[in-house]
Amino acid sequence: MIIRQIVRNELTRLVRDLVILTLAVLVLGLLAVSVLTGERYYQQLSSAQSEAEYLSRIQWEQQGEKNPHSAAHYGTHAFKPVSVLMIFEPGVTRYTGVSLFLEGHRQNTASFSLAEDLDASLRFAELTPAFIFTYLFPLLIIFAGFRMVVAEKESGMYRFLMAQGISRNQLIWGKTAALWIMVLVIFAPFFLFGLLVAGLPISAEADLYRYLLLALIWMCYFGIMIHLTIGISSFARQSGTAMVSLLAIWMVITLLIPKVTSNMAASLHSVPTTSEFYQSVRTDLQQGIDGHNPFSEHSVAFRDSVLNAHGVTDVADLPFNFSGMMLQEAEEFEKKIYDYHLDRIQSIHDRQLGVFSLGAILSPGLSMQLTSMHIAGTDIHAFRHFTQEAEEYRIELMRVLNNDLRDNAVGERAIGYVTGRDFFEQNPVLRYERPSKITPSADTIPFILALLSWFIISAGLVGFAASKEEVV
Repeated sequence: MIIRQIVRNELTRLVRDLVILTLAVLVLGLLAVSVLTGERYYQQLSSAQSEAEYLSRIQWEQQGEKNPHSAAHYGTHAFKPVSVLMIFEPGVTRYTGVSLFLEGHRQNTASFSLAEDLDASLRFAELTPAFIFTYLFPLLIIFAGFRMVVAEKESGMYRFLMAQGISRNQLIWGKTAALWIMVLVIFAPFFLFGLLVAGLPISAEADLYRYLLLALIWMCYFGIMIHLTIGISSFARQSGTAMVSLLAIWMVITLLIPKVTSNMAASLHSVPTTSEFYQSVRTDLQQGIDGHNPFSEHSVAFRDSVLNAHGVTDVADLPFNFSGMMLQEAEEFEKKIYDYHLDRIQSIHDRQLGVFSLGAILSPGLSMQLTSMHIAGTDIHAFRHFTQEAEEYRIELMRVLNNDLRDNAVGERAIGYVTGRDFFEQNPVLRYERPSKITPSADTIPFILALLSWFIISAGLVGFAASKEEVV
């Protein structure tokens, strides 16, 4: 009953505080604008992606009569699908590129990063709920709660309350509950608004499930800030000291540590430049079959092995087109080389994530960001999943093209062999689907554990402050 009265009085004070009320309305307004802008941005990207995917397929099917291997060099594109959850947490989506050019003999990296687009609407779309929740919402919590306990000491009310039989434990937990209620009252309208604007009730069940998990992650982060605010306010002797201490904590966990961690990761585990990467690939490719050079050492060795296996001395006597077979053999070899070097790049990224794991231990803001990106499916792991699926499609498409050349460009048809629209229309289509299940990897589990640890430790700080006897 006493705690309930403390909560009621504190909420009444918050409602009457025009500064806090104005800040709360401002944050809610920014959240509403960010959701509406993000939804419009998502619809534009989704529409552009669908249109580009359709046009790319039409271009492939209607490229005209040509040699299948010429079609392999003509190439096609794979476009990364857009997740509706990028409305709330865009993650690395703006920086990883939106399309992959798929061609023979080469694995290309994603291109056309959205961050390079100079359109003003894209710049404004940087105001996202994830940004507001990471940087601005904690400030609202700090401004609303930094005086909650220490102000009672400064006004002399603390001694009076103790004399009335109200314990320190009741006072602090009542203040904590009031701050929690304020956060829930502000968050609930955003949650429902975002749910409806994004169309999640009628969207895929997996997206709704991920949205609910996002809400839990955000609330966990808010809880950490609530507990830190009440804890510091409980131990401080003056309001100014509490405010400065909390702002210093906010700067460290949201600005300083993430920036230092990012710089350390890039410095300790640097990624090779594009030119260095392709130079390494080019060097290793010289150790295997070159599909366009039948006179290279490895190509000649492969040709001789095929001739011996079929008991003939000339490729013209083979019951299939040798060029088609050699091109596919080269494709398989080149894929191994590219996979090897791309795996090296991925291992560097994994080591960088290891550095971020250390930063997440010191910063709940960083651990929240990395966890929410993973849940939303907008982190580097989601991008890797797309590129791996696109590469599997590329090698399958090359296999279909080269096998057609191998099987049909035989005898009199060998010279000047071409195929047309009927064949290209039957070629496989990339139907990429984002993973429906959330499977935390070894890289992301530390971020989740760090966030939960911060929540438990911060709650313990409030419990310690509530149990500590203090004479004022």
